[in-house]
Amino acid sequence: MNTSIDKYKKDTVIQSLPSFAYVNRAKKLIEQNYLLEAEYILNSALSLPQEDALVYKYLGIIADKTGRKGDAIAAYKKSANINPNDKDIWKQLGFALVSSNQPEEAVESFENANKISPMNSDVFTGWGMALLKLKKYNDAHDKFMLASKIDKYNFMAMLLAAIVEMKLKQYDEAETKLKFLSSVCPNESNTYEYAHLKYLQGDYEASVHYAKKALTFNRNMLPAYVLLGEVYYRLNDETNSLAAYNQAFQNELVNDNLYFEWGIALQVFEKYDEACEKFHRTLELNPIRNDAKAGLALCAAFQGDTDTADAMLKGLEESVQKSYPAEKARGFCAMHKGDFNKAIQFFKEVLKENSFDKSLIYYIAQSYEYLNNDVLAKEYYEKSLKENSSYLPAYLNYAKYLINKKDYADCQRKLRRALKVDGNNPEILNLLFYVSYILVKDNVCEYNLKETLEIADKIIALDSGAFKYPTEKDELSVMLKNIKGDYRA
Repeated sequence: MNTSIDKYKKDTVIQSLPSFAYVNRAKKLIEQNYLLEAEYILNSALSLPQEDALVYKYLGIIADKTGRKGDAIAAYKKSANINPNDKDIWKQLGFALVSSNQPEEAVESFENANKISPMNSDVFTGWGMALLKLKKYNDAHDKFMLASKIDKYNFMAMLLAAIVEMKLKQYDEAETKLKFLSSVCPNESNTYEYAHLKYLQGDYEASVHYAKKALTFNRNMLPAYVLLGEVYYRLNDETNSLAAYNQAFQNELVNDNLYFEWGIALQVFEKYDEACEKFHRTLELNPIRNDAKAGLALCAAFQGDTDTADAMLKGLEESVQKSYPAEKARGFCAMHKGDFNKAIQFFKEVLKENSFDKSLIYYIAQSYEYLNNDVLAKEYYEKSLKENSSYLPAYLNYAKYLINKKDYADCQRKLRRALKVDGNNPEILNLLFYVSYILVKDNVCEYNLKETLEIADKIIALDSGAFKYPTEKDELSVMLKNIKGDYRA
């Protein structure tokens, strides 16, 4: 290597600037991706008497390429101090600072870059990225739009402008940009963001389509799996929702956000034990995630452990206090403590922002039942079945409520609907037998008797120990025998 450097020095015209030889040799090696060799040469140049801004600049570039952001920033800063008029150094420093989550310093770097090299599209793009990290959305949007205006082929700036527009709920503007990008420059990022926009607009079918398309570009794109999981649980599709999270896990795309979002989905489908495990995994990877603590509080509250839930909810920052799991946890705590009016208040508040959680309607109905408000209890039970026709707990509790109110005919209708969801559920079948037994005694006929006894026979065939009304069955058998004039075994 020393021989090659000596040869390069010999061939270099400007012998008065020996560092120039080192830099040019290193540049050629960087172009060939011989980064370690290039770094060795540049480090050798540091021993020369005079400091060269270009040596530090290219050391920064190598550190950047090898993922050593801290070393890159230090080298870029050294280069900028030596030659603050370099038109590229402030831009490179700015991008390195953005990547290292130092947006305030990045803004200053891009401001300097713009003074030296005005109206540079890349500079405005990086400037916007720094402002985006600072959540200065309007300022960031201005920079991205200017970057796009300077260079109409700067699709990254256009994409970032659309992302900011989604944050500002300017969905029509974002739609125009993302529709263009997904057709002219289709890739995983453009397609995913279009899927995200469709999700925000409530067009779940389109969101699923574009999220799946994003995965065709990159099957390991975790945000696409997480988005699919959320869209599907909003569509009350448990199978596909949980499958999306599991597929990400199978692809080893594991981080704290995957476990957290998976836990939320499991809570939506009332799989609280599994959700609890996912939130513990979240905190193992990121102990300061208070939203996961709110998720654990909801698990405890649902199971009636109100002391644990209350303790976990205390001390959470305001944004987490008002989150979906925290508010729902308070509703269950109030319910278990017998404060049903407060429970109803919490559940209704959660529903305003999370209308996908249809189970909340059922818990509101239960709370009204405990308050002996028959009008609203019945209204919310009916609404629960209308909004989620496959939710068995609502059928079962509504049936028991109607039995207590001696509304057997309506109860029978509800239980027959429940059988369409699960035709072999012993609890549904036992309730249906009981109400049919009561009704058949008021309207005795051979058909009604046979139909009711067939329910009993089905339960016994499924599990002989599950049938709860043998005495009533015998009574109906005698009635049928008397009608038919023979004996039913």
